[in-house]
Amino acid sequence: MAVVIATAFGCVALLCVIIWPFFSDYKTVVKIQSAGAAAFATYFLMLGSPTAAVACLISCAQLLVSASVRDRYVVVRLYGASLIVLSFLSVITWHGIPSALALTGSSLGSLARLQTSTTRMKGLFLVGAPFWLAHNLIVGALFALGTDVVSLLSNFGNLLKFAVRRWRESAFHDAATRAAIGY
Repeated sequence: MAVVIATAFGCVALLCVIIWPFFSDYKTVVKIQSAGAAAFATYFLMLGSPTAAVACLISCAQLLVSASVRDRYVVVRLYGASLIVLSFLSVITWHGIPSALALTGSSLGSLARLQTSTTRMKGLFLVGAPFWLAHNLIVGALFALGTDVVSLLSNFGNLLKFAVRRWRESAFHDAATRAAIGY
């Protein structure tokens, strides 16, 4: 029965990860992402990974803070406090390597959510994804592995597209400069 319940929460969480990009209303996106984080918290708890469950609950709280607090100074302080709480709760729920991986991946995700540049945000999510991938492989979190694949592919693809665009702009600028000076 526990496997069925864990599977149901895993399905809901993965579904939230897949569907939120199709919504444009910020409040709706945050609600869907928060529901996904809460579902993953339950999923990880049922799989015996309490550090990952705590990390997901803290992610959920961070999403709600980002959606409801407009003062960046306050948001940064609340995120900092949440990382302290995450570290403390990681010690309490420690289960070796999986806990270290969840703590690291979640910390990088927190730093990503704080970025004002989407490029830096995607880059930090890309750096954090392998930690979650390793965690999810170790604990057998198949639905979370689906999230890892979506995260890795979408963030890498978006960053690659950005890099190619920047390279083309730079090459065009260099060619225009050479033409202007008669090079």
